[in-house]
Amino acid sequence: MDLVWIVGFVVSVCAWFASAERHSVYWNSTNPKFQRDNYAVEVKLNDYLDIVCPHYPLGEVPSLDAERYVLYMVEREDYDTCKPQSYDQMRWECGHPFALHAPEKFSEKFQRFTPFTLGKEFRQGESYYYISKPLHRHGQECLRLRVDVVAADGSQEARVAKGGTGGAGVGAGGGGGVHDPSNTLPAADDPVVSPPKVQKSVRTNSAVAATSLSILSLLVPFSLLLLLH
Repeated sequence: MDLVWIVGFVVSVCAWFASAERHSVYWNSTNPKFQRDNYAVEVKLNDYLDIVCPHYPLGEVPSLDAERYVLYMVEREDYDTCKPQSYDQMRWECGHPFALHAPEKFSEKFQRFTPFTLGKEFRQGESYYYISKPLHRHGQECLRLRVDVVAADGSQEARVAKGGTGGAGVGAGGGGGVHDPSNTLPAADDPVVSPPKVQKSVRTNSAVAATSLSILSLLVPFSLLLLLH
């Protein structure tokens, strides 16, 4: 009976890890998907969104020409105007385009609950919004992304209608943090200049099957040891 319980537990854990997917978004101005106004990614609860920052081989472009961004999680109206309202909405900074071994990357887990006080919580059927402002002196003024949290069957039962606010389920304060008038960002005045070439940017989605196999290979021997004792 103990063996059946242990095997069932191992299978359940591996199935849970296998069900989570990772969705990669290459955040730079040469990604053709950012040239559309409606770049969107669909995720399920417990999926991951990986933001891959601009990356260049050392010496390929001058440092001042390398793209750098500050990313914000914002409300729908801020997404529409592509203007963050406060520093509270700041999420990540892509500030190391010449990282030696790999591009800088940030991950968001779309989980219903978080044990962390300042963590983000997400709800099925809601949409969440990310925008960026450039730290460099060229390139597109704003890149933006909508993330829809859908059901396991791919539907979004409570899909936010176009023009809705959205993002109300993030933490206690809504989409990208409550707007505090005393914490307003200064107006951007970056000029528009032709962007440099950035390494090829394509979105890739992959299940974490390799992770599941690794966990399985660790849990099975451990389970057998417990059974023998």
